[in-house]
Amino acid sequence: TPGSTETGSTPPPSQIPLAPLRASYSVRPPAWVPADTRPTRAPDGKLIVIVEDGTEGKSFPLAGPQIDIGRSEGDILLEDDLYVSPRHARIVPQNGSWVLRDLGSVNRIYLRIRKTHALRDGDLLLLGLEVLQFQTVNDGERGLGHAIQHGTLLFGSPAIHRRARLCQRTVEGVTRDVYHLYRDETVIGRETGDIVFTADPFLSRRHAAIRRNPATGEFTLSDLESSNGTYVAIREDVTLADRDFVRIGQHLFRVDLSR
Repeated sequence: TPGSTETGSTPPPSQIPLAPLRASYSVRPPAWVPADTRPTRAPDGKLIVIVEDGTEGKSFPLAGPQIDIGRSEGDILLEDDLYVSPRHARIVPQNGSWVLRDLGSVNRIYLRIRKTHALRDGDLLLLGLEVLQFQTVNDGERGLGHAIQHGTLLFGSPAIHRRARLCQRTVEGVTRDVYHLYRDETVIGRETGDIVFTADPFLSRRHAAIRRNPATGEFTLSDLESSNGTYVAIREDVTLADRDFVRIGQHLFRVDLSR
C-alpha cells in the first residue's frame, strides 16, 4: 500500500519532506508558460490524494484544457507544502490521453515505475525516503590502475571497475554517501542487498535492483515487488495511465481513469 511502513511507528513518506534536489539536468519552462491550445478528448478521470494510512483522501477531477498544480498558482493548490514550487506541474489532454509535464520545479515530479526502467545519467530515484542520483562514470574513473609509491607497487585490496554510482541527496542539498556500482546486479533494500538503508522504515527488505547489460553497458531499474514502490523523476512529458502514482512535494496522488 502506498505510504505504508514496515514498522508502523514512523510517519509515512507522504508526510515527510523530500530532499531539495539539484540534479545535473534541469527541466526548464519557457520565460512564460502559455496555456496549451487545441486540446483533444481524454478519458474522464481524477487525481486522488493518498493519505498517511494508505486510504484515499481528496480527489480532483481531470477536466478542461489543462490542470496546473502548484503551491500558490494553478488549479490544484498545495498551499501547505513547502516542497512544491509556486507552479509545479501541468496535466493536459493530448492525443486522447492525459500528459504530465514538469514546469521547471525545484524538487521535480516522481512517477512510480511499473516495468523495468532504462536509466540515464542524472536520473533521480526515490526509494522509501532515499533520494539517489544515478551517474555514469567515464573511462578515467572506472579503474585508476596500480598506485606506485617510491617505485614500489602499493599493496591493498583488489581494485574494482566502477561502472556507475548512486549519490545520496540530503535535505541540506548536498551529497552524503556515494555508492559505486560494479556488479551486473545491485540490490537496494532495508535488510538485505548490496546497498542497505537499515534506518528507512519505508524500504522493503529487498526493494529494487539496478542491473547492467554486459553486452550493451546499459543500466535498468526494477522494483522487487516493494510495498511502497520505486519512483523516478520525470525528465520530459509523460503519458499517464490508470493507477499511476505521482509524487509532487509531500503529496502522493493516484491517477484514476475511466474508459
